[in-house]
Amino acid sequence: MKTGSNQRQNGSTFSVVMITMMLLLTVVAVSTEYTTTVNRHVYRTNTYETALAVGDSCMEILFANWRSICSASPTSVQKTNAFSAIPTPSPGQFPGLNTGDIPNFVNRGTSYDPDNDEYNATYTISNYKVVAVTPEFTALSAANATPIPTLGRLGQPIATPSPSTSLAYNYIASADVTLPSIGSSSGNGSGKVVAKVRRVFLKQQTSPWNFAIYYEDPLEIHPGPRQTVTGEVHTNSDLYTGHNTLTFADKVTYGSDWSIGFMPGENTHVGETPASPNYPTGLPPSRDQALDAFGLDPSMFNRTDSNPNNDSYRELIEPPNTNYSDPLAGERYWDQAGIIIEVSDNTNPNAPGWDGVNGHDIVRLYTVNPSTGVTTQITSGSLYTMFHAAGAITTNQTIQDNREGASVRMATLDVSRIVTTSHGTVAYTQTFGNPVVYMYNSSATSSARRAVRVRGASSIPAAGLTVASNNPVYIQGDFNTGGTGGVVPSNDPGNLNSDGTYRDPANPPSPQVSGYNRASCSILGDAVNILSNNWNDANSGRSLSQRVATPTTINAAIVSGIVPSNVYNDGGYSGGAENFPRFLESWSNVPLTYYGSMVEVFNSMQALGEWYYGGNIYNAPAREWFFDTNFPTNPPPGTLMAYSYIKGKWTVQ
Repeated sequence: MKTGSNQRQNGSTFSVVMITMMLLLTVVAVSTEYTTTVNRHVYRTNTYETALAVGDSCMEILFANWRSICSASPTSVQKTNAFSAIPTPSPGQFPGLNTGDIPNFVNRGTSYDPDNDEYNATYTISNYKVVAVTPEFTALSAANATPIPTLGRLGQPIATPSPSTSLAYNYIASADVTLPSIGSSSGNGSGKVVAKVRRVFLKQQTSPWNFAIYYEDPLEIHPGPRQTVTGEVHTNSDLYTGHNTLTFADKVTYGSDWSIGFMPGENTHVGETPASPNYPTGLPPSRDQALDAFGLDPSMFNRTDSNPNNDSYRELIEPPNTNYSDPLAGERYWDQAGIIIEVSDNTNPNAPGWDGVNGHDIVRLYTVNPSTGVTTQITSGSLYTMFHAAGAITTNQTIQDNREGASVRMATLDVSRIVTTSHGTVAYTQTFGNPVVYMYNSSATSSARRAVRVRGASSIPAAGLTVASNNPVYIQGDFNTGGTGGVVPSNDPGNLNSDGTYRDPANPPSPQVSGYNRASCSILGDAVNILSNNWNDANSGRSLSQRVATPTTINAAIVSGIVPSNVYNDGGYSGGAENFPRFLESWSNVPLTYYGSMVEVFNSMQALGEWYYGGNIYNAPAREWFFDTNFPTNPPPGTLMAYSYIKGKWTVQ
C-alpha cells in the first residue's frame, strides 16, 4: 500500500485549493478596492463638477448685480465698496444640492485684494465678492480706491481720462465652493471637494466716435457704385448687406444677426440677387455684444407714461422737461451746451424780431445748469456779444425741401461771424470755453416746419465745435476745411476724374487746405442734410437740373435720425447708411468728401419724408467717405458714450 503517497497527494491538493482560494480572495479584494476607488473618483468628479456649476452660478449672480450697480450710474467709476451689499445666493436657488455636514451656506469676502483668499471650509460658498483691480489685475490700495482704467483702443493705462475717452475698468469676482464628498469631516475640509472660481468683469466705456458707422437700429447698407467704408462698423441690431460693390476695410460687428440680403418688407431691392460684401481676409462681420448707449437699458423707455424725459434715445437731442425726473440728466446735449439759442415764432406781427423786422422770429440766448437743465437767459457779456454779432444768427429764411414735400423755415448760424478778428481763435477759446451750441426753434410743429442751418464754417478754431438741435439741421458748404471750393484739394477738379472719383484713390487728396489742422466737430439733429457749395435758396423749389451740386467737403461727425424701411407699410427703403446724410441736389459725378463718424440712435420725429432717389429730390454724389482717425484721441466737444459690461476670462484655482 502506498498510503504515504496518497496522503502527500491529498495534502498537495489541499494546498493548491487553499492557494487558489487565497488568490481568488486577493483578486476579489483588489477588484473591490479598485471598484471602490473608481466609485470614489467618479463621485468626487461629479461633486467637483457640481461645485464648478455652483461657482459659475455665483458668477452669474455677481455679474447681474455688478452690472446693475454700474449701469445705474454709468458715468461714475465704481469702487470695491460699491459692491459690498450684492445679494448672496440662497440654498433655494440650488434645489437638490447636497451640503451635507457643512453647517453654513454663504460667507462674504471683505478684502479688497483678489489674492487674499478668504476661503472658509465651514461654508458652502465663501470668499464671495467683487473687487476693483488695476489693469494688471492686482489689488488697489483700499476698498474705496478709484480703479485705474486701461485706455480702450490704445491699450495703455491712464490716470486721468476725460469723460469722452474710450477705456475699460477691470474687476475680479470670486466664489469658493465647498461640497461634501466621501470621507468628509466637518470643520477641517478633509474629504471635501473645493472649486475656487474666478472671473474677470470689464466695464467698457466706448465713444461711438470710434466707429465709422454706429447704429442702434438695423443697419442697411446697399451702395450702387463702389463704396469702401474705412473704420469700424457696429450695429446693436441686425446688419443687412446685399451688394458686392461694398467693401469693409475694418472690423464689422452686429448685436443680433447678419443677412447677405435685404430687410424684409422693403421692396426697393426686389428682384436683385444679393451678393456678399468684401472684407479683410479672415475678418467677416461677426456678432458682438450690444452696447448700451449712455449706459441705459432700452427697456427703461416708456412713451406711454407721464414722464416726457424717458421716451427714447432721441432724448439725447431733446430739451428736458424740468418738472420730471430725467434719466439722461447731464448727458443730453442741452445739458452739455456752452450756449443755448432758442428761436421762436413772433406772435405779434407789429413787434420787432431778432433782426429788427416786425413779425420776424424771436431769438433768446441762455446758459444752462448741466445738472438740472435749468436755463438762465443772458442779455449781455462776452458770450452774448459773440452770438449777437451782425449776421451771426439770421432768421426767417425759407427753402423748399423736396424730400419732405414742404417748405421749411430756417434760422442760420454763420460760424464765420463768431470767429472774427475780435473773436478769433484765442477769444473763441476763452469766451466760448465749452464750444457746444444747442440751437433750436421751439415753435416747430408737424405743420410748421422749422430747422437750423450751419454755414460759414470752413474754418473752426482748434477747440472744435458741436452744434446740436432737436430740429433738422442743414450744413451748407465746406465745413472745417480751412478754405472753400477748389482751394480744398479734395474739391479741386485737378484731383478728380470726370465721374467725381479721385484720380489717385490710393493717395486721396487732403480734405483741408495746406497749413490748416481740422478741428474735431460734430453735428446732431433730427435729420442732417448736406447742401453743397453751389446751393442757392432761391433754386430750392425749382427742378433738379437747376440744383446742381459742386464738390464739397465736410469734416465732422454726424448724429442723425432715420426714417426706417417700411415704417409706413409701403415697402419704402430707409436709404441705408449710404444715404445717412440727406441730399437735395443733383450730385451726379460730383464728389462729397466726408471725414467723420456717422451715428444713429433714434428715429426722426420731425423730418419724416421717406427716402426717394431721383425724381425732383436728388441724385447721389460720388461718395469719398472716410473715418476720421483723430476721433479716438480727440473727440468732438461734448460727451457721447456707449457702455458695455463684459464677462472676461474664467479660471479655477
